[in-house]
Amino acid sequence: MRLVIISHDTVGQRMAGPGIRAWELARVLALHADVTLLAPQPIDLVAPGVRTGHFILGNSASLVEYLRQADVILANGFLLESHPELADARQPLILDMYDPTVLENIELFRTASLPERQDRARRDIALLNRQLTAGDLFLCATERQRDLYLGALMAAGRITPDRVDADPLLHNLVTVVPFGLPATPPVRTGPGIRGVIPGIGKTDPIILWNSGMWDWLDPLTLIHAMKQVVTAIPNARLVFLAGKHPGGAAPMQMPDAARALASELDVLNRHVFFYEAWIPYADRANILLDATMAVTLHRQHLEMAYAAIRSRVLDYLWTGLPAVLSDGDPAAALARQHGFALVTPPENREAVAHAIITLLTDEAMRHELAAHARALAPRYTWNTVAQPIITFLASIPTSRLRATERSEQVDAAQHVETAPLTARRQTLQAQRNSALQALEATWRLDRLTPPAQGLPGRARNFVLDRIVWPLTASLIARQRDHNAAVIRAAYAMAEYQDHLSNDITRLIAAVRLLSHQTRDLIEHITELYEADQHLRAALYDDPPPPPPRIIPPKTNIDTLMAAEHHDE
Repeated sequence: MRLVIISHDTVGQRMAGPGIRAWELARVLALHADVTLLAPQPIDLVAPGVRTGHFILGNSASLVEYLRQADVILANGFLLESHPELADARQPLILDMYDPTVLENIELFRTASLPERQDRARRDIALLNRQLTAGDLFLCATERQRDLYLGALMAAGRITPDRVDADPLLHNLVTVVPFGLPATPPVRTGPGIRGVIPGIGKTDPIILWNSGMWDWLDPLTLIHAMKQVVTAIPNARLVFLAGKHPGGAAPMQMPDAARALASELDVLNRHVFFYEAWIPYADRANILLDATMAVTLHRQHLEMAYAAIRSRVLDYLWTGLPAVLSDGDPAAALARQHGFALVTPPENREAVAHAIITLLTDEAMRHELAAHARALAPRYTWNTVAQPIITFLASIPTSRLRATERSEQVDAAQHVETAPLTARRQTLQAQRNSALQALEATWRLDRLTPPAQGLPGRARNFVLDRIVWPLTASLIARQRDHNAAVIRAAYAMAEYQDHLSNDITRLIAAVRLLSHQTRDLIEHITELYEADQHLRAALYDDPPPPPPRIIPPKTNIDTLMAAEHHDE
């Protein structure tokens, strides 16, 4: 069985959660299938049984050859926005939905204009509906997420009497595959924090923020709490992992806000430090093993309520690192059940400070929480969490896989015949996407920051602040709304063009397939006719007449290709 796994995010030495998940699942599933892992950039990792490749995000032609060779596709659900053709794949399609896009983007775009947020929400709902229609198996990360997707699938008409009769709890439609962790214990391979960040001594207790500084998390409450912590424990050190995301994630505002607050409270580079590099995946144990404890906090919002048990929390189980967590998400519920972390109310700096001081001053409690964390870790190894996928792969009928192989011959012919057209489409799509990116970067009409040095700078500031900007604010706002409308129209037209192009491509492929099947049917009828005549001759001692000449209908593929070329 040939399984193609497609990640929308970077997979490599430095990668975030989506890339880690794709990489680790590929390694496990390579024991059960012939695995090819794809990412938008070349993959600089190697694992037994895992072939790697890369594609151009938004360019369907860059995936064609990989999909042609696949028996089963496992893709991050977000990919259906830039690659809607995946929804029409003939192979069984597994969609990884462990990160609810609709809820995450509500938080990610919280500071954007209302029209922009409404447009993003509309596109996310359209994406969700496309996902619900396309998937053969949906992966989620928690039972709460599973309930969320079951409700959505019910509204989409995917929950039917015959399906429930065959699978009463629908585990063959929506299954829980949490984020995982390695089966082998962590091993130090080099320096971590001590001796690397100036101002942190060999015996200073280290409080670790082990994640990116996403806008929907709450490092600000932790920084406020540090004022109280250092009063009780003067050598306490808080370290944020604040490196730039290695993939294409949009820049967050929270890192700058956190640094500004630490500076304002006079704890920056004294008690609060920012590790500025993204930690290589293979080296993360060095950072975790240097820490005394960890903290992960969030605000109250829907993304938190339906989030996965995040990779950073599972790292605490892996290394036996006691932690403080905000209440309200699945990780906090797991901590309450198994006792590997202290849980505090969201955005409560006094409670956070008290929990940190308790852990730093109570060594016995730290050892107890660490033991509970290590005891829970085997439940979340990648080998364990991937079992529902392995079961699904084993359940796919052989006949369906053979049908995929039969279709490859038709696809191969199509691929050869349309190669020049595919190259032209690739060029046009790249030009269009570049133009959309340029529009996206310039539509806001953000106010320029004037120079503030010297008398000319201050005079210019005064004129702009008191005269120019007040007089032009309403005009700029109207122009910005107009630009936003242009952007929405451009995206809608681009999406329509992609759908139209995909429809034409599918039509051509269907006609070719029909023509191929017609020829096969005619050959089969001819063989039956000849066999019948030979049988009649044998029975009645009569020579068989020549078979009738059946002329297959001619399919004017050239006309269809010309139509597609004209459309482009």
